[in-house]
Amino acid sequence: MSRSHARDRHGRGLRGEIFSAPVPSARSRAARFDRLAARIMDRIRSRADGELDGVVLAVDRVPPPTGAVELGRVFPAAPGRPATIVVHRLPIASRCADREELVDLLGRIIGEQAGLLCGRDAAELWPEARG
Repeated sequence: MSRSHARDRHGRGLRGEIFSAPVPSARSRAARFDRLAARIMDRIRSRADGELDGVVLAVDRVPPPTGAVELGRVFPAAPGRPATIVVHRLPIASRCADREELVDLLGRIIGEQAGLLCGRDAAELWPEARG
């Protein structure tokens, strides 16, 4: 009779992860932020009529220390490098009390940066923005 090495010591249950990897609860806050930013970028891309198809979205944890805290920035395309929109996760997340505020702020930031790249108004690319 062969037993598995996973044991239930003292009746406290098997040891191991509570959630398996594909379960949404197992995702980290950073992974949820990345996924939300990608969905917002896809919605903005769909409104730009192909003008943002080659643009890359990147998420940094914090901005470089330059004095003022920036929430996002844009790097125009250069030879051998596509145009890139960068959003900074911690400064954005710290300004939001709930998911609704996070979606609104992140959409406005990505919309503004995308507008700079394609010459459109941010409100045209992200009309969901409040106030």
